[in-house]
Amino acid sequence: MAELPQIPGYKLLKVLKQSKRSRTFLAEQQSLARQVALKVLSEEFFDDPALRQRFVDEGKSAARLNHPHVLAVFDIGSAGGFPFIATEYVPGGTLRERMQQPMAPVEALRIARDLASALEYAHSQGVIHRDIKPSNVMFRGDGAAVLGDLGILKAHSGGSSMQVGSPHYMSPEQIEGHTGDGRADLYSLGTVLFEMLTGRPPFDAEDPFAVISKHLTDPVPRLPEALSQYQPLIERTLAKKPEERFASARELVLAIDSYIEPKITREPRAEAPRGASTMRAPMVSQAAADAQVLGAATMIQPAVQDPPPKAAVVAPPPARPRQSARKPEGNLLRAVLRIAMLLAIVAAIVWGVTRMLSRDETPAPASNPAAVSQQLGGTQGMVESDLIKAERLIAQKQWFEPGPDEPQDDSVIASLKSAAQMPGSEERVKQLRTKLAQAIAADVERLRQNGQAAEAQKLLDRARQELPGEPALAK
Repeated sequence: MAELPQIPGYKLLKVLKQSKRSRTFLAEQQSLARQVALKVLSEEFFDDPALRQRFVDEGKSAARLNHPHVLAVFDIGSAGGFPFIATEYVPGGTLRERMQQPMAPVEALRIARDLASALEYAHSQGVIHRDIKPSNVMFRGDGAAVLGDLGILKAHSGGSSMQVGSPHYMSPEQIEGHTGDGRADLYSLGTVLFEMLTGRPPFDAEDPFAVISKHLTDPVPRLPEALSQYQPLIERTLAKKPEERFASARELVLAIDSYIEPKITREPRAEAPRGASTMRAPMVSQAAADAQVLGAATMIQPAVQDPPPKAAVVAPPPARPRQSARKPEGNLLRAVLRIAMLLAIVAAIVWGVTRMLSRDETPAPASNPAAVSQQLGGTQGMVESDLIKAERLIAQKQWFEPGPDEPQDDSVIASLKSAAQMPGSEERVKQLRTKLAQAIAADVERLRQNGQAAEAQKLLDRARQELPGEPALAK
């Protein structure tokens, strides 16, 4: 991208992130003397009015969101023909940078809860994210997770079915080209949670198209034995059918809370009164509380009887040895439980590191799947959806015109033209063109045999016009 013009009110400091469509700068908003993240549309997209308008509209949609775990939008505008969006700057890096190895379950669940809370609010405002992935999750200085990437946030429009997302984190309905609802975000969040717990995405392959196929057909993968208690949560979030997932982000928040909130609260002990005449009764109550925790309530039964008044002063000494004798046992029991929990966490970390090292020893593939998926982004998913749709429409004989229940631009030819724009898809497009030509030729021959020569010639002429040079149509 060429040198940027001066953007009034902002001083550009350095590049934070860049992609094909935009660059994000660390900048200083001079009117308030604060640092912001300034996202600017790339030059090569200036000639696309629809993209420029969507860039601005999506920024406005995100600007009305105000939540602790949603990236705040400060300003939106255009300078010298450059549309820009100014958001808060979060210095804690991204989740992708933190996921070098499996995370502790408590930390992974805390982050997932922050994101589910953000989605609960965004969905209530009619906004669906559609591209939740580790690189779109950032952290403030206090460690709070923040959901970002305003270039993907979408308001419900009812008229757009544009497919966006990244292959490793897309929901099945996104892959099939459906608009979907907030449950698609919950599926994507489930894939991120699985990767935080295990250090790898739930569905992985060298080829992005293979990853997409696994989302549609493969069963939900199992967590390691040490993490099996979280399998029901993963099963529910990664269900293939939206109706089998959590109905809302609120339900997911409550489900996560059931794992991370303490289930037992200890009752406070009664404070002993100051009067000497009633000192014995509180002493017995204190011992009873300790004995109940230790499972030895029968030890205090003799103390229930009221002693003579003169014994009130001498009664406490016998009770204190029993109380002090139990406290070391209670402390020891709690210490043993804490050590056991610590050993379990250490074992899980060691297991994860071992898995990472074993993966590093295997020969590196020709290409990095994660890098490929990040470069292709949602475009790969769109191409695969177009090719799958083309095969379906060939079988349904919707070659040139859409069916009664299909969008007006829905046909085999339209799907093949859309897929052909993506580098690397030429071979599959060529195969489907040949398959289409053969299907049309067979239908032309059928019409001729049925005495419908005029209809057969009309179909053949249309096919030759749309598919020039196909040998099956030369007869």
